Amino acid sequence: MKTLRGTPHFLFLHLLLLLPHGSHALEEIPQSAATKLDGVKRIVFLGDSITQGGDYVTDFECGLLANGIRAEVLNLGLGSETASDLTEEENSGHLKAHRFGRPAVSERLEGALAATKPDLLIVCYGMNDGSSLPANEAGTQRFAGAIMSLRETALKSGVKRVVLCTPPVRDDKGNAALRFHDESLARYTEWLLSKRADGWDVVDIHGPMRNALDEGRAKDPAFALSGDGVHPGREGHWIMAREILTQFLGLHLDDVVNSEALFPANGAEIRKLANQRMRVLFEAWMTKIGHARPGVAGGPGAKAGPTIEQANKTASAITGRIEAFLPSKP
Repeated sequence: MKTLRGTPHFLFLHLLLLLPHGSHALEEIPQSAATKLDGVKRIVFLGDSITQGGDYVTDFECGLLANGIRAEVLNLGLGSETASDLTEEENSGHLKAHRFGRPAVSERLEGALAATKPDLLIVCYGMNDGSSLPANEAGTQRFAGAIMSLRETALKSGVKRVVLCTPPVRDDKGNAALRFHDESLARYTEWLLSKRADGWDVVDIHGPMRNALDEGRAKDPAFALSGDGVHPGREGHWIMAREILTQFLGLHLDDVVNSEALFPANGAEIRKLANQRMRVLFEAWMTKIGHARPGVAGGPGAKAGPTIEQANKTASAITGRIEAFLPSKP
């Protein structure tokens, strides 16, 4: 069996055994992870502003780095985006508040896949769908139809594997008028989890976040995972990344409090560099692919990002700095 770098398996395990004691990285990567990532060279994330924010994407990549896994990770999240195609009426509120309607991922999906050619696609939508679609079973079915279409399009384009995440939790902070939102997200979650029976790769983010929120608030009424009830802070993003790493890849991270703690030393520096690299590549790829949302590279009126060639050069230099903090390759 080969690792992501083409290193013979016994040498790869030897590298992992060289990791300093006290690291939360595994001494041996689980067979489930090795199998699911076999041949995976590029991983692409699609989602809304939570994904564009990118903290959980960076945390996920740190989980790979800490376990000796090397794959290019691209963040293509786009703020305001929905999985579903909204009607003019459903989009009117966002248009009035922000002077542009919510874009749908269907508008850029084929172009993004053709440009990046990912081996693995990780998808997280629902937060914006839940605030825009009817808060009933009909709305859930529209979300379901959009996700099925996205998955089918991705697989037909050559993506080897699609991982679908349930949406993060919506914290109404006691406002009964907002309760419908998380109720919709709970229905989306239930539907997504039901697709595991059909062999889909589904990671439950909503359940663990809801549990963490309820447990935290039981101890402290002011506890929150999100300042605005929608966009998670660092703790919430770590829960998202942790669940992808544990549920999909089988890594054991229950005692890890954040991605910095994955490394025996220099965790903060490694994470900062990984985040910096992610943002450079984000600006370049979003500019190349293009989209309809103002204010983000590649969108109307937005400042263009670097070319892919320029971004890759910058990313390569950052990679060298990251590797200097990690165990030497054999």
